[in-house]
Amino acid sequence: MALAAVIGASAPANAHFPVTLSNSHAKLSQSPILVDGTISFAVYANFTKAKEVRSFRFALRDNEELNLEYLILDQAPSNRLKNTQLPSVVVTSPTGKKFNLAIKERTPFYEPFGKKKYLYLSRLSQLGEAGIYSVSMAAKARSSIVVAVGRTEVRGEVLQVGTSKGECPKPISQESEITSARALQLIGMSERAAEVCSSVLKWSYRVGERDGESFAVTMDFRPDRVTVSVQSGTITAVTVG
Repeated sequence: MALAAVIGASAPANAHFPVTLSNSHAKLSQSPILVDGTISFAVYANFTKAKEVRSFRFALRDNEELNLEYLILDQAPSNRLKNTQLPSVVVTSPTGKKFNLAIKERTPFYEPFGKKKYLYLSRLSQLGEAGIYSVSMAAKARSSIVVAVGRTEVRGEVLQVGTSKGECPKPISQESEITSARALQLIGMSERAAEVCSSVLKWSYRVGERDGESFAVTMDFRPDRVTVSVQSGTITAVTVG
């Protein structure tokens, strides 16, 4: 299913939901989107050589906290690398501000669920911005890292990019008119996932009906807008306009 995570190894905390990035996630536009960035995710990136790149995105709402951690397994080859040899992790906020998860520590951490030893390299906690964050990791040598996102210990949703129903459509430059085929890919998504996907694509988005209750909406036609119907938290119908 498109909203299921790509399952990886045991996460670095009991309830962190694991997501493993692949070679296909080098480009940000093709990268998975964590629908709720307050939920605990553990994002794994395995690099076989220098200059490999992995990316992912996550969404936050107004007044939600931004929590990020950069870790490595306390085993070779990663724990033998100098700080300057470990992958860089660059975060871009919804307003375009860029910052690095700078390596400031090597604090041991034992994760009892997976019975593995990790090293914390960087930790950040602050008030976040509403919108879509992006994270890009670039290798300098063969290595494996984990970037942990969020703290709420429940199962999370991961939105994949593709052309199938339930997947977020691939972005189109200067998309002034949404095709019906692309809009219908929202069917089957959770309401929040559809809203996040629309935000990523810069579509105007609104709910026209929820659980049988219709809402007053303007009757003007906008080819860059989707109007969705929601039943029990899931998108059941979509129209363009």
